[in-house]
Amino acid sequence: MIERLRATPRQYLLYVCFYQAWGLVSNAIGQAIELARFAHAWQTFTCYVLYLVLASLLVREKSLAEQYIYKLLILAPLKLLSYSLGSSIAYDGNLFDRILGPRNFTLAMTVMFAIIPPVGNSVVAFLDRTLPGAPRDRDPR
Repeated sequence: MIERLRATPRQYLLYVCFYQAWGLVSNAIGQAIELARFAHAWQTFTCYVLYLVLASLLVREKSLAEQYIYKLLILAPLKLLSYSLGSSIAYDGNLFDRILGPRNFTLAMTVMFAIIPPVGNSVVAFLDRTLPGAPRDRDPR
């Protein structure tokens, strides 16, 4: 399992930058449309960088569909705990509550955010191949 976390320093930097940006933007959008927010700003780093980067590295060699399915399993406990403990806060009467009912909010967030690893892994692989300084003869992981 540790072998799956192997990446170049460049790849780790791309993952950290991309996922931290995604976390900050997602949290800002969640607040702007009054869907949900983190209780503390630093949670974008712990959730998106420390948790999601490692989870993404573990599944990056799987098909896109498999990455999504694994991510559902990986995200479900995080989402359940974060909303039940109050470290993630859903706004009352948010869009998901209005469409799906209040009892389906956590499920909707899990299903929606499980797309992060397939997208993140694809974007990081693309950036790693195309940005200046990309090594030519390297293991493509």
